Amino acid sequence: MSDLPARLASHNAAQLRLMDVMRALAGHEVFGLRLADLAKAVGARESMVLRDLQTMAHKGWAVQDATKAWRLGPEPVQIAVQFSYGLRQAQAKVSEVEQRYTRLPG
Repeated sequence: MSDLPARLASHNAAQLRLMDVMRALAGHEVFGLRLADLAKAVGARESMVLRDLQTMAHKGWAVQDATKAWRLGPEPVQIAVQFSYGLRQAQAKVSEVEQRYTRLPG
């Protein structure tokens, strides 16, 4: 039997909802989503989701445009770019080690 429900109960509901809001915004970077659509997507009241969005905006994780639509901000994209850069560095190091160990003895 899974202990998933017990583990979830130990997490803060607001934090979990914040993660749901981030995931709901993903894929809507061009046109964004309106507050009502986000609230429906995460199954929470608009007032709660608005508070989440304002918190995210304060840290660069969400932005609201002139039409009142919300989208992911630059922060998660910058983290993804850093992740990609780290992977490229690791791949280069692995290639270097592979080259060193797979050369024919000269």
